[in-house]
Amino acid sequence: MLPDISYFAENKSDRFLVDFEDIIAGHPYLGARSPAPHEAAHVNFSNSDPRWLDASKPSDYPPIYAVADGVVERVETYSILDLTRDNPPWWHVAYRIEMKIATDGDTNVSLALSIEPRVNLANKPRSYFDDFVLVSQGDKVRKGDILGYMYVPPFTERVGQRASSHIHFTLYNFGRLVDGDSATYPPAIFTEEIVEQFGEIYRNPREGWASTSFEYDWMRGRGVPSGMGWMIDAQENPFGDNPLDVLMYDGIRDMELDGNAHLDPVSLGFREEDLLFALNGRGDFVSDPVHPDTEWRAIVASVGGPSEFVMVFEDGNRESSMYQSGPGRGSSLSATPPMYPEKVVFRVSDPDNWGWAIAVAPADAAYTLPSDNVPEVSCPPGCPPLP
Repeated sequence: MLPDISYFAENKSDRFLVDFEDIIAGHPYLGARSPAPHEAAHVNFSNSDPRWLDASKPSDYPPIYAVADGVVERVETYSILDLTRDNPPWWHVAYRIEMKIATDGDTNVSLALSIEPRVNLANKPRSYFDDFVLVSQGDKVRKGDILGYMYVPPFTERVGQRASSHIHFTLYNFGRLVDGDSATYPPAIFTEEIVEQFGEIYRNPREGWASTSFEYDWMRGRGVPSGMGWMIDAQENPFGDNPLDVLMYDGIRDMELDGNAHLDPVSLGFREEDLLFALNGRGDFVSDPVHPDTEWRAIVASVGGPSEFVMVFEDGNRESSMYQSGPGRGSSLSATPPMYPEKVVFRVSDPDNWGWAIAVAPADAAYTLPSDNVPEVSCPPGCPPLP
């Protein structure tokens, strides 16, 4: 018999869905109150890890575990994710495992795993992922059982520029509708130790922000406090009927947690030893005048929009926008062109208090922005037609 979802408020699982040594990045569930909501958490894998490059059979790849006792509700080994609406258009194939782990009244709550290697199987049979799944619909599983394996392709097979291999995971209540769709909850069923490990990885990706496996999804966790859910509304709370800035515990202790994001200006892209100065904060801000004695450039970052970074020059009659993002925009950053060495004031507009950072270095200082090192992949453009 499955427990009520409230069981997991106090009885957390000590088995994460993957081994931490196998992942390099991720992000928590981003709730409806966040700058750019995303109704699932992610764990990401390196496409250059020699363990996966040398793999010859499914069991050589990262195992995926049952995080609790439950019943397999759905298995799908060929699921097309159609992104042909993008420009340029592309698509890829996922495989899915859904497992009932709890109830909510007279309905079931399932942990849903969308396993997304980011390949289109153009040169592989449609049955390729069959051997990567070890369970079938109706199977009863125990916590710690291996459900399957995560296929991690080399770059020569990966599709989607800046789209690394990942597992998208969330809790679904298919019997409860919210705005016509099944209710989703953050997967807040793990121990504090596990959540802290996860938070450390999503704030500080193992291969760094300049990883060749970087994808823009990684930015969703940048600076966000440890938790399985961030800025959730009342309908997304599996343990209560109130909104929460952070969900880690039982929905009650979490009300005391600090939900503010904190961007580190030292890690934006310059080497720390090259920094002339750095600023960070939340909300609107006007700096004291600064006067670099050499040509300089800045990297600016925002947790969410709307935001704008403006330079106001010494005479007070000239100003220039460094970067801006509109409402609904999530975490982002940008580098300015080289600037002349004159006195300047930085003005930041951050009306929703999401958080921001500015790093300044000499114009000739080396820097690397996320995605700069991502190799070209086979698609897009040039994906084969949808099957």
